[in-house]
Amino acid sequence: MNRQQRRSLARKNGPGGNCAGQLARRAAIRHGINLAARDATVQVEADTATQRAMWLMVCSIADAYGFGPKRMEAFFAALQENTEDLARMTEENGEEYAYEKMRQKAERVTGVKIQYLYEKDWREAVKKGNVS
Repeated sequence: MNRQQRRSLARKNGPGGNCAGQLARRAAIRHGINLAARDATVQVEADTATQRAMWLMVCSIADAYGFGPKRMEAFFAALQENTEDLARMTEENGEEYAYEKMRQKAERVTGVKIQYLYEKDWREAVKKGNVS
């Protein structure tokens, strides 16, 4: 290959090498961008689902117990305090410890044996006597 052919090939392939290398780099970049976009999408969907679950919870508390704005304010203060406690426990003792403590507290306050984050058939568990 003469000098002119090498220069032509270099112009064709661009700085940094051959076409296959560039294609591989572009594919890797595209893959990384797609992963980041997917992660961001999943986070937005999770945040939206959490917000809707909170709306449902607040409406259900109001319907079941007649909570108005003042009692809801007390509820949100307690929620904030529990959130801060969870963050503190996570920082001090790790995520696994903090979530286990939260699960135990949820079990205590509900009177229901909680083995998983969400038990679809919790009413059946109560009927069967799996109540602490």
